[in-house]
Amino acid sequence: MFRQRFGSFMALLTRDVNYAARRFLSSANEMMDARLPQEDLGPNFFAKNIGSNFMRWQSILKKHPELKTLRSKDIINTNRILGKLSFTLEDILSKPMILYTNEMTIENRYIVLKECGFENITISLLSKFVSAMNRTIATLKSQNHIPFETDVVERLRGTFTDIELKLPAEWDQQVEEIHLKILRQRILNCYLQQKLMATPSDLEKIWKTYGRLRHKSFYSVQSIVDVLHNELKFSNERIIKNGFLLYGDAENVRRIIEEKPNIAGHNIRELLYKRPKIMMTSCDALLTTLKHIKHYGIGEDAILRCLEILTLGPDTVLERLKDLNEVEEFKVLSTNPRVLRLVHYQNKARLRLDYLNQLKVRCASLHILSCGSEAFAKFARDGSDRTKGRDNVVYLSKVMNKPENDLRNILSRHPNWCHIPATQVKNCYEYLLGKTFTTEDIYNNIHLLLYPIKRIQEKLKQLSDPDFLQVLKFDRSNKKLTKNESLTLVLYLIESEFHFTGDGLWTEQHTQHVENFNNLLPDFPESLNKMYKYGLKPLTSATTSSKPQSDGKTNEYVFS
Repeated sequence: MFRQRFGSFMALLTRDVNYAARRFLSSANEMMDARLPQEDLGPNFFAKNIGSNFMRWQSILKKHPELKTLRSKDIINTNRILGKLSFTLEDILSKPMILYTNEMTIENRYIVLKECGFENITISLLSKFVSAMNRTIATLKSQNHIPFETDVVERLRGTFTDIELKLPAEWDQQVEEIHLKILRQRILNCYLQQKLMATPSDLEKIWKTYGRLRHKSFYSVQSIVDVLHNELKFSNERIIKNGFLLYGDAENVRRIIEEKPNIAGHNIRELLYKRPKIMMTSCDALLTTLKHIKHYGIGEDAILRCLEILTLGPDTVLERLKDLNEVEEFKVLSTNPRVLRLVHYQNKARLRLDYLNQLKVRCASLHILSCGSEAFAKFARDGSDRTKGRDNVVYLSKVMNKPENDLRNILSRHPNWCHIPATQVKNCYEYLLGKTFTTEDIYNNIHLLLYPIKRIQEKLKQLSDPDFLQVLKFDRSNKKLTKNESLTLVLYLIESEFHFTGDGLWTEQHTQHVENFNNLLPDFPESLNKMYKYGLKPLTSATTSSKPQSDGKTNEYVFS
């Protein structure tokens, strides 16, 4: 019965973790937002940074309270770009919700409208951009947005300057009745086919996954393609495979290359090629993230071990770096060269740590906390409360300033050294330092760090008793024990009680041998699943949702 339940549990666990991690991430973000101080975005702020007066903005905010939920720097940046595009204060006051739109989105939409032949771009038109894209060319001309004599197809075709774009001849018929967004999508398809040699299958995947690309300016698309080809040496296949790059900002990528030419001696171009998603991070955000990492004493070498950290927002990275000092299991790993993996996967690591604590598993290594779901499931399935000792070796090497190989060779002489968590080693090391033992004393008796502090305290107390020393027949002509001798005797006394088998390191809570751990595994904790017992929808639902829906409509993905 247990075997069946355990097998079912492990079969689901691999798929469970990502679902549960997403639920944990959502709640963690809510808690994080609650901790962050709220900015005072009242009438005074808007009057000072946008213009006009207190009473005018008080009235606007009463009608549009959602403006108060924005970040001050986003509002200021949006106002700046509107000024750059020649919109006045009165324009903004007439459509204040325009401030809710990101600065890059506003600039992109303005360029798109210009590319399509719109002449008088008002702030009202800009705020209704999506609606304008859903209208036919004939309608837009009748509303005087586009001059009647403008050949929209030819104008859009001429936007691409890096190739002589060829369009199908039959497009000349009834082009005025085509929705503007569909026309732009068709022309962009022709560009991707001719410039990147994209196949119909490639185009279908791009539009299915990156549908918002239809609203990207043609100038922006060809600019980023130029940077990818010429600056970073991307092949056509690699660009298509990473279709999200077509959203990228070419100027931002150039800034990254110029302002941060290398990381830990590695050319930034090579790193961008290796992890293309980094290009979707703004240069300012990337530089801020690097600054946060350096402030917490983490070297750039650590970034090379987890380039994905550069895809997170700087505020997120800062909060997670702060959290490293709040969780004991994370704190001991903060000196590990792979610590940024823990930062990047921190929400998943917290979830796993909570689960392993419920299993009473103490040896939660950095690798186990941040590895893939299958590897984590295998660790739980095997039921072995042990690591490969990597975290302990790295920690001690850092604090003792000793070579890792030497430490591993010495520690591995103890048969159970891999069953001791890094937190216990850290606590024991700090305890001995607090007792005025030197690093060298501890290093000479390094196996003592594997033992419970309580047992060490008991033996140190015994060694301070002269009568106990007499029982040991320890005669040094009334000379005191040296610090090194004391630690050696403590280790001897602990293990003598266990016949020098190495079992003296087990605490009272963990006296049961690790091989029996398989019999202790509980079900997946209910506290981590709110909707379903195992955190997954029934397979029938999943199967149904994965079937293609046929509603009689033809998806506009590919055009001949």
